[in-house]
Amino acid sequence: MKKAGFLLIAAALFIMSGCNGNGAAKYAQDEQFQQISGIGNAFNAEPVEPLETIKLYEGVAPGSETWTHPEGKAENNGNVMYFNVSSPEMTVYLPDPSIATGSAMVVCPGGAFSLLSYTPEGTLVAYELCKRGIAAFVLKYRTTPIINDKGEVSNKVEDLMKFVTELMSKSDTEDITATANCLRMEHSHLSFEDADRAISLVRQNASKWNIQPDKIGIVGFSAGAVIAMHQALEHSESGRPNFSGVVYGGWIPGATAPADAAPLFVCSPTYDIFHPEECINAYQIWQAAKLPVELHCYSDCIHGFGAVPTGKSSDLWIEAMVRFMKDTGFVKLPKPLISK
Repeated sequence: MKKAGFLLIAAALFIMSGCNGNGAAKYAQDEQFQQISGIGNAFNAEPVEPLETIKLYEGVAPGSETWTHPEGKAENNGNVMYFNVSSPEMTVYLPDPSIATGSAMVVCPGGAFSLLSYTPEGTLVAYELCKRGIAAFVLKYRTTPIINDKGEVSNKVEDLMKFVTELMSKSDTEDITATANCLRMEHSHLSFEDADRAISLVRQNASKWNIQPDKIGIVGFSAGAVIAMHQALEHSESGRPNFSGVVYGGWIPGATAPADAAPLFVCSPTYDIFHPEECINAYQIWQAAKLPVELHCYSDCIHGFGAVPTGKSSDLWIEAMVRFMKDTGFVKLPKPLISK
């Protein structure tokens, strides 16, 4: 089966697998694991109450005016996923003022542009960022409508799974890259527009949330990583990210970094099922331009780890990203991260 086709189903299988259950939770409470890892606060952030949820657009979102279907939501073992998103919005999470750095990240969950893996790649990431003094804005961007056998938009999970599986089976026989497959999806451009709009809104309201307007970045996972990378490459003036995080994602070869490119952090499973060379492509685009960039590949992990504790070295990706933020001046850490 072609790797590009896998992109269309893996996120759905991940969110429905219940991987954030009791097995994962024990790692967050395991002091021995935290000591062995060398960091005393890997993936153990306390929940943060969201401040507010705001719509990205006044009225109907441009480009999807005919989308009148209701939004779908499903939950399994505490994992929430959304699909049939037609009214994009973002939820605001702010750190304790005593540790706030003034930096902020727009967080883009993955899901093959068909659903949003909202808990492991959204809210849990927001908690981890807030623990480190970084405000988080979890983006619920527009996703491809799920069409059932009757040609109607459906909010049934079984129709979602069937729809994604059929998308996979209709993939071309050519072994195109995962990014190329995403870029040619019919509605992916709407997701890109939502990301640009989200950063613009955060910047416009920076004083309201005590954020520095030149310290606003974006981080995405899987399909969300494609969004984050696209935003790093192409953006409006107000939507320019000051930092970009690309987690198990990348780009196609041959691209050129823009003149106003910001620091780029890339991480991925070494043997990701979706063209692992794409993360290297992203790194090399920035490297060729002699821009600040880091690439971290984790050997013993799989696609979709997000901010869910696994007991593997990939649990430390967020620490690596925040340290790189410090190195590049995007964030000033309020206190050391490594336990003495």
